[in-house]
Amino acid sequence: MMRITSLNSMSLAKVLSLMYLCFAIIFSPLILFTVSMDGIGLTESIFVTVFLIVFYGIAGAIAGFLIGTIYNIVAKQVGGIEIDT
Repeated sequence: MMRITSLNSMSLAKVLSLMYLCFAIIFSPLILFTVSMDGIGLTESIFVTVFLIVFYGIAGAIAGFLIGTIYNIVAKQVGGIEIDT
């Protein structure tokens, strides 16, 4: 039995940032379609879509760092997560 007692917060931030970025890119046509339904121009729709893709990547990095930091604090008190091998 193994126990995860700490996580590298920066590593988790990088992984979640890339995951959120990939999801945003996958769903970008839907985002572009939804934004363009508001009646704004194509240029503004593309700008909003690119902004949301970048925002999701940054939000993933921040979330990953916070999750890793909070997990490390809680794992010190509780003992971490046990994994069967």
